[in-house]
Amino acid sequence: MTNCDPGGCTVKRFLSLFCIGALVMVGLVTVVLGQGSPAQEPTGRSVRTVTTFDDVGDVLGVPEGITTDGADGLYVSLFALNEIWHLDPATGEKVKVADVPGGGIHGDLVGIERDPTDGTLLAAFKNTEGVNIFDAAHPDCRDQADTTTGVYRIDPTSGEVTPVVTRGMGVPLCFPDDMAIDADGNFYLTDLSLGAVWKFDHEGRGGVWSDDPLLGWTEQTDTWNSSIDAPFAYIGVNAVALSPDGGTLFLGTDGGPGRATGSGLLVRIPINDDGSAGLADLFATGMGANDGLEIGPDGTIYFADMYNSDIWAFSADGTRRLLVASVNEFGDPLDNATSLVYLNGCLYNTQLGFFKQQQGRADETLRSVVEICGFGDPATDGHYTPPPVLSIEPGTPLPRAARPTHPLYAHVVQSPTPAPTAG
Repeated sequence: MTNCDPGGCTVKRFLSLFCIGALVMVGLVTVVLGQGSPAQEPTGRSVRTVTTFDDVGDVLGVPEGITTDGADGLYVSLFALNEIWHLDPATGEKVKVADVPGGGIHGDLVGIERDPTDGTLLAAFKNTEGVNIFDAAHPDCRDQADTTTGVYRIDPTSGEVTPVVTRGMGVPLCFPDDMAIDADGNFYLTDLSLGAVWKFDHEGRGGVWSDDPLLGWTEQTDTWNSSIDAPFAYIGVNAVALSPDGGTLFLGTDGGPGRATGSGLLVRIPINDDGSAGLADLFATGMGANDGLEIGPDGTIYFADMYNSDIWAFSADGTRRLLVASVNEFGDPLDNATSLVYLNGCLYNTQLGFFKQQQGRADETLRSVVEICGFGDPATDGHYTPPPVLSIEPGTPLPRAARPTHPLYAHVVQSPTPAPTAG
């Protein structure tokens, strides 16, 4: 992200197409659910910028992940600075907590989540040396010199940082991105480059939990974003959130066949009684690429559409949706709306400013955390949304060139990687 050129950069979270054989069906669903006429701003809604982070030299202070502190405060990860800060949303006061992973190691600090079992934080880190996510082969997934990409545990009181799962520990993560933690401290981790979800216990024991085709990308991915004259990337599942009852995992991807009104998919995976992944299905579509997901205490699902800088709310049954924030429709201060967290009836959203960075306009990024309150309830205020009908059976071949050969991938069904096309 900090050195964005089409030939190679640490870019994250963009568009992909998912499974062959489902493209036509998804395309039809996208047409049905595409964004229609301009939305009406919810009555009584308020939006404000809580705080803005500063750059340090030529390193951007853009925020990425966000989570609560278990009370009335927030923790925020800074993507390029590799720092975690505590934020008081009432006053905007912020205090640095830790450098992650520390020791002079630099890369992309992505998702952050609070562990309810002990109050520690988990943060996903990607070592970006040699990364080029515009290369469908993802050579960094096989880089044996990378030992630091992984998930780290942070004690917010002392600032101590401890590795939980890293490539150096023998776990072949490629681009760990976002996390959801259950009541027992088990955590689900999305892998942006592999298009898969990992599951680990509190101590870091685990492996691939789901590699459903809905989470992935293929070589058919459209890799050029004409609206900003910059490339997309070969990436898959992005954000993740756990239902209040702990029985369902929701995931936002960048894998749909379309751009402004089709690239973002909201996928649902039931958690079986034995903890394994059930059959994934498509919960909603019609949005742009995803970069943040949150579920409120009533089961409302909030989806950050970074492509359009929109935030959507879906009723728990998926039948209604409501636009709760938007730069284009409402003039809100959003800049590629990124991670979301729900706190005391409000949503807090980080602004990563990805498009501006791709366009060489990094000095214009907002680098902020935005608060949205009084946005209404999609179940009563939203518009009817016909349910998408799509399901991919387990065992469908996954044409992902990024998949390395490793015991933890033993159950993954792979298809041959196509030979490069001359010219």
